[in-house]
Amino acid sequence: MSEIIEYKCPNCGAPMKYSIKNEMLSCRFCCNTYDLEYIRSHFNEVTDEKLSDFDWVDRTKYVWEPYDQDYLEEFRCPSCGGKIVTKAFYGTAKCPFCKHDVIISSDFDGDIRPDKVIPFKITSGELAEKYTEYIKQFRKAPNEFTDKDVVKGIVGFYIPVWRYSCLCGEGNSDPAYKQLWVRDYPILANDTDISKEVFYTLLPYEYSEAMEFTDSCLTGFYASRYIIGAENAMKTADFEIKKIYYSQKKVKYKYNSVEKPDENISTEKFIDKLEGIKLDTENTSYRKLSYYLMPVWLLNIICDGEKFTFAMNGQTGQMRVDKIPKKSRFKFCYWLIFLIIQLLIAFFIAINLTNDMIPTLVVPVSFWIFLSYYAAKGILNMLPLKKAYFKPKQFVRQKIRSVKDYIEWEHW
Repeated sequence: MSEIIEYKCPNCGAPMKYSIKNEMLSCRFCCNTYDLEYIRSHFNEVTDEKLSDFDWVDRTKYVWEPYDQDYLEEFRCPSCGGKIVTKAFYGTAKCPFCKHDVIISSDFDGDIRPDKVIPFKITSGELAEKYTEYIKQFRKAPNEFTDKDVVKGIVGFYIPVWRYSCLCGEGNSDPAYKQLWVRDYPILANDTDISKEVFYTLLPYEYSEAMEFTDSCLTGFYASRYIIGAENAMKTADFEIKKIYYSQKKVKYKYNSVEKPDENISTEKFIDKLEGIKLDTENTSYRKLSYYLMPVWLLNIICDGEKFTFAMNGQTGQMRVDKIPKKSRFKFCYWLIFLIIQLLIAFFIAINLTNDMIPTLVVPVSFWIFLSYYAAKGILNMLPLKKAYFKPKQFVRQKIRSVKDYIEWEHW
């Protein structure tokens, strides 16, 4: 069974959480603070369990790979004994009874232990403030966005990321090609809590501020382990790098046994032929891979069954905003259709009504109202009504970074 760790104050025994302002663990009750060095020694935290010669690139086939993402695990809270149920890839959890934060240590043990963690520098209050200012410009935004309590849904996540660097083109003496350096490209290692579209608008991160990973810095936040393994992450990145490298103009294209025999064939079609061919050491060298946890503030809002995400880089304060739906026209259209149906029924009854029929109308009228309710829904579903969205400048200008932003070209 996985070991559950709870960080309790050495002074009063109350639960502690990481204080962004002080960069220490802080007690919620006696307000004492303890630096991470003290916590590491007091709780006998393991700094690193990997072998001294451990290398992610060389050992990708020998380390843990993810299993069923929907698998749930159960634990007992060390404080109250309550049952904690969480997804298997989560490395932290909160007891639903006593609200204490716990660390599931097995998710960060041995070879699957992160190399570095970039701690939070930005508080949730900054996202709440910027979100409130942003949403004020939309007078007709739905209540789900304008409710003053919506910012209570802001959650801090440590997102697992692979930091990847390599050189592409070494050994190719053809002067028509330039060698390509990829430096510190962050590959999202878990896209269940945050989509690639959202994550890659929050970049870049300052790797220089990263510190050695310890469990204690995760207290008070959600954290997950990678579910996209190192080998698959590099394979995906290599294919993107390959497309960029081979998109250079050249009289004759050649990659392993795949050639471009016809000069009239487009580069895109030729690159499609390279699908599934992994860049080998002849094309790619100086590979470096490390495993990081990076801080993100997330605010997810559900409106009419659709999820909208607002996010902030927990280190730099870079904010990502989503489009805002205009107040739904569906309810207005529905009640308009319903009213028309009711008026038609009333008109039909009125022209055929006699005095002796009035006492018998209670049940039929109730039936017709019930039938009109579903008839209005059916008619509404057939209408070509489209949802309308605000598209502010902040949303249009957001840049989704890719591997191209981490490439440097060099001539031989």
